[in-house]
Amino acid sequence: MAVSNRVWIPDERTDTFLERLQDSYGIEDQEGFLGLKVLSPIEAERHVTMTFWESLDDYQSWREGETFERAHRDRSAEDVFEAPNEIEVHEVAVERTSTE
Repeated sequence: MAVSNRVWIPDERTDTFLERLQDSYGIEDQEGFLGLKVLSPIEAERHVTMTFWESLDDYQSWREGETFERAHRDRSAEDVFEAPNEIEVHEVAVERTSTE
């Protein structure tokens, strides 16, 4: 499973947004967690955070658990968003990796 969160971050708030994502808040210890990527726009308008999970149940357990609550407890972080974020959940249908 891949979960993307597209967020509008004004340029002057980008550092604050990225600094908050440097702290894992324990997500690495969450069952089924496979990884996190944060994408900064080059030819795009939004930042994208992507988390990868073994299953939808694992993602939902994280969303309902203490680790998620701890990561989102500081509501002042929402001040960095310029517009509402958009969350999308996808199943990985095809995956390729480098042969090197």
